[in-house]
Amino acid sequence: ISADGRQLFVSNEDVKTASSVSIASGKVEHIVALSQEPEGVALSPDGRTLFVTCETGGDVFVIDTSTFKVTGHVKVGARPRSVAFLQNGKLAVVPSESAGNLYVIDVATVKTVNTIALPKGSRPMRVRVSPDGSRLYASTGRGGSVAVLDAKTFALLDTITVGKRPWGIALSPDGRYLYSANGPSNDVSVVDLASNKEVTRV
Repeated sequence: ISADGRQLFVSNEDVKTASSVSIASGKVEHIVALSQEPEGVALSPDGRTLFVTCETGGDVFVIDTSTFKVTGHVKVGARPRSVAFLQNGKLAVVPSESAGNLYVIDVATVKTVNTIALPKGSRPMRVRVSPDGSRLYASTGRGGSVAVLDAKTFALLDTITVGKRPWGIALSPDGRYLYSANGPSNDVSVVDLASNKEVTRV
């Protein structure tokens, strides 16, 4: 959703596009051509740019939200799934499911400035940043865990075992808990981030 709450930004996987939809009217206002299988959509903290990941070719497109035109493009590993922003939007972090890596992109130049290899067997899907900006969390899919990294150095701090094939993850607003949606085990893990331990499953 746009910073002013007026537009919904959507990736259209089967037709290789992204759309801007007016929330008030429900009408599509803009369509932009991308590449194969666009999936992840993320709005920069300042609301000026939209990042869209495309699975098949490992493409990440940057779209100006005022003109809805592509202003940048960078390649990462195959099957990038999501985007998280660090340092007030100066950096974007994109996971590649196929490569098992996280790619750090400089938002101003739209260039990859760092590549972080996650533990062997990781198939990263979703990345989240702690409310204080100090930690980066990545679900590892078939790795069965959530990786915890320092958001400045990108050092791996911990690996939290959760349910089977965690994909989507979310943080509580106060940053005390992490929740992971675990596909094959049909449950949600609740993780206490003070101890980095799973405390229950729902």
